[in-house]
Amino acid sequence: MTAAAVRWSESEVQAEDGYRIPLRIYDGPRSGLATLVWAHGGSWTRGSLEDWHAACLALTSLCGLRIVNVGYRLAPRWTHPTALNDLLSVVRWATAHLTDPASQLVIGGDSAGGTIAAGAALWCRDHGMPVAGQILAYPPLDPECTAPSYLAMPARFPERRQLQQAWARYRGPLADRRDESYLTPLNGSDLSGLCRTALITGTFDPVSDDVRSYAANLQRDGVPALLHTDPALEHGDFLFQRGPRPNPVHVWINTVLDTWFDTTHDHNRMRTPR
Repeated sequence: MTAAAVRWSESEVQAEDGYRIPLRIYDGPRSGLATLVWAHGGSWTRGSLEDWHAACLALTSLCGLRIVNVGYRLAPRWTHPTALNDLLSVVRWATAHLTDPASQLVIGGDSAGGTIAAGAALWCRDHGMPVAGQILAYPPLDPECTAPSYLAMPARFPERRQLQQAWARYRGPLADRRDESYLTPLNGSDLSGLCRTALITGTFDPVSDDVRSYAANLQRDGVPALLHTDPALEHGDFLFQRGPRPNPVHVWINTVLDTWFDTTHDHNRMRTPR
């Protein structure tokens, strides 16, 4: 589709503990159709609204919907479930501020942000908060990084040892760890009733087995789950523009949204999932 004009603004949402969570809100011409609340990557320890600004701007320009970029708190100062709770606070706010009564809310994220988004979607299912779908780009899902894909090419980003260390910082010291129910959806024994899910991973991404396992678990439990595996995709590609063509992760997200919602016609009409 043709790139659309985008307006963006900054705001804040108050977390339950009083912290002010910073946001950047991107509005395209079809913002009334759906809002995508996005959690950025960065191994739970890095990343910011500014770092993800250009990518969120480009994605909004492509899909024309509303995207809310969430500046959740980072480890190691803030351990799980702080980032999860920050994202949930923004989901509640975004639900209350949908731009149209027929608008839908989607949760998503890339890399570590996808991990947090997956936990948030599970929490929403368990607490009766309606979510129209989740979009996850190459999320790491196993804190121990045990799958064969982590060992196939040890030097490939993200390296297993570095990712294990990032997980440890995110979870915090063993003695201080709190409820980890929503740390990773691989902990969930029953995924039935979860919102429809779209996942993308690179064929040779170290986290690819995690993503494939989660997709299989979703399908086992009757959740509509779309898995796309791309041999050319690198971990972190959500951020990067290579050449004149649109970012391939953004194109995939736009395709998913177009599959779920009619982004070209009456914005009150929602497509039946394919």
